[in-house]
Amino acid sequence: MVKAGDLKGRETIRKGVFSMITAFFVAFCYVAGYRLDRWDSLDFGDKAFYFEWAVATVVISVVIAVFWQAVDRVSRKWEEKPVQKEKVRKITRLAGTVFLFLCWLPALFSIFPGVFSYDAFAEWEQVRDWMLTAHHPVAHVLLLGGLVEGFLGLTGSYNAGIAVYSLLQMLLLAWALSSAVGFMAEAGVPRFWRMLSMVFYALSPVIQLFSICATKDVLFTGAELIFFLYVMRFLIRKDLAGDTKGMICFGAAALCTMVFRNNGLYIVLLTLPVLAVACGRKLIEYKKNTVIFLAVIFVPYFLYIGPMYRVLDVKPGGVEEMLSVPLQQMARVYKYDIDSLSREDLDTLYRFVEEESLSQYKPTVSDPVKQGFHREEFQTHKWDFLGLWIRMGMDHPLTYVNSFLINTVDAWYPHALIDGYRHGDGRGSYFDYRVAPPGEEKVFLRGLHDFYDTLSHDLQAQAKPLAFLLLSPGWYFLCMVVLFFYFWSRRKYGMLLSMLVFVFHMITVLLGPMALVRYMLLFFVALPVVLAVAFFPKGFEQNKEMP
Repeated sequence: MVKAGDLKGRETIRKGVFSMITAFFVAFCYVAGYRLDRWDSLDFGDKAFYFEWAVATVVISVVIAVFWQAVDRVSRKWEEKPVQKEKVRKITRLAGTVFLFLCWLPALFSIFPGVFSYDAFAEWEQVRDWMLTAHHPVAHVLLLGGLVEGFLGLTGSYNAGIAVYSLLQMLLLAWALSSAVGFMAEAGVPRFWRMLSMVFYALSPVIQLFSICATKDVLFTGAELIFFLYVMRFLIRKDLAGDTKGMICFGAAALCTMVFRNNGLYIVLLTLPVLAVACGRKLIEYKKNTVIFLAVIFVPYFLYIGPMYRVLDVKPGGVEEMLSVPLQQMARVYKYDIDSLSREDLDTLYRFVEEESLSQYKPTVSDPVKQGFHREEFQTHKWDFLGLWIRMGMDHPLTYVNSFLINTVDAWYPHALIDGYRHGDGRGSYFDYRVAPPGEEKVFLRGLHDFYDTLSHDLQAQAKPLAFLLLSPGWYFLCMVVLFFYFWSRRKYGMLLSMLVFVFHMITVLLGPMALVRYMLLFFVALPVVLAVAFFPKGFEQNKEMP
C-alpha cells in the first residue's frame, strides 16, 4: 500500500516536471522568437542561444509553478463554496449581445461602412463576375458578395451592402461572445469574472476592429468558439450525447466551423475521433442522437460541396495554398544558398516556380512565391516536386527549420512586431485598417480613426510597454499553452482533450501562408472561458446546461 506521504511526494515531482516541460517550450518561444524577430534567422550553432534558453527555462518554470499554485488555491477556495449556477434566459443573452454591439458601434463609425480589406475585394469580385472558386469559403463569398451586390441593386451604393454585412457580423459575433459568458454563468462562474469578460470583449481593440472587418475569420471564430464550448460540455460532463437538442446544436456549430473557413474542416475532422475515443460508450448508448449529430454535420456539408458547388459552377482552389511551407523552404534555400543547388535541381525548381517569384522571397509571407507557382506542372509531376523538396531539405535542414520558424514567429512570440507583409514603407501590417474598393471610406469619429490607424500600421504602437497583453497573438497562444499543461499536470483530462481544438487550430496556422492576427482570433476570445475553467472548475464539472 502506498503511503499518503509518498503519493504527495510523487504528485509534487509530477507538477515540477510538468512546469519544467512547459517552461522549456515557453522559453524557446521567447529566446528564439527574440532572435528571429530581429534577424530573421536563428543560429543553431550559437552557444549563447542555448545558454539563454536554459536559464530562461529555469526562471520561467518557477513563474509557472507559482502561477499554477495560485490557480490551485483559488480553485480549492471556490470548491468549498456551493456553486450558484444561473439559468441564462434568452433575454439575458440578447441583452449581452446588444451591449457588445453598442460598444462596438464607435469602431464602425470610425471607418464607415466597416473595414473592407484582406480578402474582401477578391470575394466580392467573385460574385460580381460570377466566377466562384473554392479558394475562399464559398458560403462567406456568397454572403459578403451577395449583400454588397444586392444592396447595390437596391440603393445604388456599394457602401450600403458593406454596412449591412458589418452590422450583421457584429450581431453574430456579439451573440457568440454573449453565449460564452452565458456558458460561464450556467457553470456558476462568479459574477465579477463574467463582468470582466464582458468588459474585455467590449473594449479589446482587437475584438472591436475585427467585429467590423469583412473577413471570413470573424464568423469562423464565432462558430469555432461555440463548437469549442460544446466540445467542453461533451468531454467534461460526458452526458451531452443524451440530449437530442444539444447534439443538434453541437452539429450545427461544427458545420458552421467547416463552411466559414476551409481549414475548419480539418479542425472538426481531427476533433471527432477525440470525442469517439473519450466518450465512445456514450455515443453507442445514444445511437440515435449520434446519428443525428453526424447527419447535421455531414449531410448539409456534402450537399454544400457537391450539388451546390456544381450548380454554382465553383472551381477548385489552388493547390499552392496547401504548399506554403515547402514553397517557402525551397525559396529560402534558393535565396541564401543558390550556389549549392545543382543545375538539374535548379531546372526542376524553375519548372514549378518562376525564377522571378523565387527572387521575391519574403521570410514572413509565402504569397510572392505562390504567385509564380505552376499548378499544372505540379499536378502532373507531384513526385518530382516531392523529390526536389526532400533533396533540398536533406542538404539544408537548418534552412528549412529557419524558414518554418520565421514564417510563423508572429503567432507564438509575444513581443513580435507584426509586419508580415513587409511593405517596405515603414508601415506595419498588424491590421489592414481601410476600406478597399468598391467601398468608399467615411470617417465620423476622427480621433478614434487615428487611434485605430496608428494601432494598425505603426510598429511602435505594438512595442509600447504592456501593449502585448492586449495585442499579441503570441501572448494569447502561450497563455493557452500554460493552461494546457496545467490541466494535464492536474489530470483534468476532460478539459485537456477539449483544448485539442486549439492544438488542431494552431496546426492549420503553422502550415499556412503567414501568421496574421485574424488567424489567431480564437485564442483571444476563448481565453476568458479557459481561465474560468482553471480557476472555477467545480461548476463546469457539474454543469448540464447547453449554451
